[in-house]
Amino acid sequence: MPGPVTNPAAEPVDETFPVLSTLDRRAGRMTQLLPGRPVGRFTGRLWTWTLSTVVVWALAFSVPCAAFLGLAPGSLGSPWAILPGLVLAYLVLSSTLGLGEQVRAAFGQVRLPGLLVTTIVTGSFALTALGWLVASYADEPEPAFELSNIATSTSLPRELLALLACAALAWALLAAARLVSAFRHARSRQATIERLRRHGTRHHGVLTEREFGGSWLYDKPAFTIRVAYDDQGGERVVRAFMRTLPAQVPVLGSPVVVLTDEDGTVHVELDRSSGVAYETDYGRFEPSDG
Repeated sequence: MPGPVTNPAAEPVDETFPVLSTLDRRAGRMTQLLPGRPVGRFTGRLWTWTLSTVVVWALAFSVPCAAFLGLAPGSLGSPWAILPGLVLAYLVLSSTLGLGEQVRAAFGQVRLPGLLVTTIVTGSFALTALGWLVASYADEPEPAFELSNIATSTSLPRELLALLACAALAWALLAAARLVSAFRHARSRQATIERLRRHGTRHHGVLTEREFGGSWLYDKPAFTIRVAYDDQGGERVVRAFMRTLPAQVPVLGSPVVVLTDEDGTVHVELDRSSGVAYETDYGRFEPSDG
């Protein structure tokens, strides 16, 4: 049996691509479960990482909020503040990107990290701004809170920061609601994949059609594909959707594993053990700069 065939220009091959789904057309909702991985769950490590990310974002937002309210120390604009600022910026970026990658790996979906980061960033800003507003009014109660000050004040009023904080809080709550739904969706899809791998019927299929509609998720092209497979002596065709790297677009005829159950649930994935060849002329699948 031949080993996997890959495009030399695409080495090393990213085993997390392509992502195939028979249920989710939208690329952001496509969910995968890599072989050997359990169904995703929010572990203690992810909770710790999430809380740490919230803290560093809160610290980062404290600087502009305190400056807006006139509570920042005089050394804030000093050259000595540059180094701590750079360190804080590094912590914010590394913590956020690391958390997103860990969530994507655990739940096999790109929509989750985006929603989680949106919830963290907007929620951190809202809570930080409201905290500094409380401190500001405790230190200087006058003038009293009045939304009309936004239109009449000759300087930046504290009410403007309060309005921004409320808008951010509403955004965070909306993102959090969508996040809960996304977690349930991802876990449900992964549980189905795990069940079919353990108890489903395995069929040998072949990629027979591949349609590129000219759409990308970030820089990942999205396709509609069809897979033909034998089922009890007859040929069946299942339609699926694919998101992949431009350099890892499988050629027609690539072997595909088709998993089914008695309820008609179908899952497809590339049969890497039988060898997979990728398109060598993949420039047309890369997004244009324009």
